[in-house]
Amino acid sequence: MAAVRLLLVIFINLLSFYSHAEGNDDVFRCVKISEQLAFKHPKLKHHQLQTTPNIPMFPGNEASKSHSIVSPGLCPLGQVPIHVNTPSSQLIDKNTGVKYTAAVSTVPGKKTYRGGAAFYGVYNPPVTLMQSSRASIWVQNGPESQLNSIEAGWAVHPDLYGDNHTRLTAYWTEDDFQTTGCYNLLCPGFVQLDSSVFLRKSFPLDSLPTMRSIAIIQVTDKVTGNWWLVAGVDLILPLGYWPKELFDYLSLGADVVKHGGSTITYLEGLDRPPMGSGRYPDDWKVPGFTWIQYVNNSYQLVQAERGEMTVILDSVCYDLQQYTTVGAVPRENIRYGGPGGTHEKCKQLPPPKPRDL
Repeated sequence: MAAVRLLLVIFINLLSFYSHAEGNDDVFRCVKISEQLAFKHPKLKHHQLQTTPNIPMFPGNEASKSHSIVSPGLCPLGQVPIHVNTPSSQLIDKNTGVKYTAAVSTVPGKKTYRGGAAFYGVYNPPVTLMQSSRASIWVQNGPESQLNSIEAGWAVHPDLYGDNHTRLTAYWTEDDFQTTGCYNLLCPGFVQLDSSVFLRKSFPLDSLPTMRSIAIIQVTDKVTGNWWLVAGVDLILPLGYWPKELFDYLSLGADVVKHGGSTITYLEGLDRPPMGSGRYPDDWKVPGFTWIQYVNNSYQLVQAERGEMTVILDSVCYDLQQYTTVGAVPRENIRYGGPGGTHEKCKQLPPPKPRDL
């Protein structure tokens, strides 16, 4: 009977998937910045909109420190694109499913960070319903039961998007997914400000694989404390932000910054999906995250150091390799990924032994 129920669930989801998988790419409507869903959050009743973030200087981007992003694009001036949701995209993921991660992380409780940045490979791994595959930067703070977390990067998530395209995706919670936690703009929180690139926007399939930049950064003015999402080709496009008021702990900075990949399988008996390019990282051609950087407690962008990074790897179906690029400034990088496989094959690895750095 269990097998029959599993097949029935998959069949029902397949009907929904194929009914709107086509023609659902980047359908959006323009709304006034002040009328977007974020401002319906009870904590943001008195929030003052921030449009010119002070973010750390990125190499080759002298204009990024004070960059106004309210400019013409897909929508008229003063408006932003909001993706038109289909029925499947009402999914609110409360941290469910079988999760695997291949990432590097700062050691909790050692330092306070104001963000993380990197260039990362964007892929389109073959993912089916009841699965998702992602590459993300995470910033986190707080005790386990009250975890504040922001995650952003790319994801292939058929149940969320109604297709298997690779899309710019973010996810956040203020209480370890107990009563809060949602993707993109499905609940009040993220303030979209860029009028050309927006959460849920797809990467053109004919351009993949490619390298892009991603960063989550708390602004340097030390007053607003908002967490900005910066993405694009070379870290020069702030898209919007999560207001500081949403968080009890991240408002004070992050004590964990992670870079890497993850997968989720929403039914225990299903195969685990591919991660990253779908290949193990011993293939040197597979890029993961390059030029990994942190924003320190002085709001300065600094190079990651191997000694402050610990590996998170919890399944034999995936792997991760660290390597250093030697040059004028040594840069820390990772390769990660794997093909996934059956639930019997993808055994859980024991957690690494804690180390005192």
